[in-house]
Amino acid sequence: MKKLAVYTLAMTISMACFSQANTVLKIDTTQASVQYWSKWTNNLYDMGVETNKDSFFVKKEVLKLMTDSAYRKAVYPARYECAGAVSLMKQLDLKAAFWHLINLYQDDKANRNLVMGTFALYDSLIDMDKVLLSTYYTYALPDPRVCRIVNGKPDIYRPDILEKELATTKEIAGYIWAYRKQKAAAKTENDPGR
Repeated sequence: MKKLAVYTLAMTISMACFSQANTVLKIDTTQASVQYWSKWTNNLYDMGVETNKDSFFVKKEVLKLMTDSAYRKAVYPARYECAGAVSLMKQLDLKAAFWHLINLYQDDKANRNLVMGTFALYDSLIDMDKVLLSTYYTYALPDPRVCRIVNGKPDIYRPDILEKELATTKEIAGYIWAYRKQKAAAKTENDPGR
């Protein structure tokens, strides 16, 4: 049910960006479209860096961040701003947008309510706590503030920033969990059938 809602939201956002106000919205329900959106949704939960016993796995997204300097600059701007996150959302690059929002939450206290409201809204469609962790494990390691490429290999020269980003991600996830509990309690309280 949640996947269908995410597909519908994604399609609606993308179509709304390109359609005129009086144009009828058509949603593609072909098998190819469903497969595409399923892959897109699964990517939200896919961690870019994983360990398994004695192995270390790096996914394509992380490799692209390490090797494509233009893409790296787009994902890691000198200063995180709401406009950058919104732009990435319009392109349906939600994980990169969420990375921007995590950093915006960390760096700009004035926007914390906006960031948390955005995450709470998405939590009604996807498991934001899991997506936040996958976002961290995709974008934290190749962050230029944390890691530089020396002789073609990553060199983590600022583990303190890496730890601070993890703490921020955990803090946001904690608020998401509290929001879920509050929402569930309100639903139970307002449900006369219980």
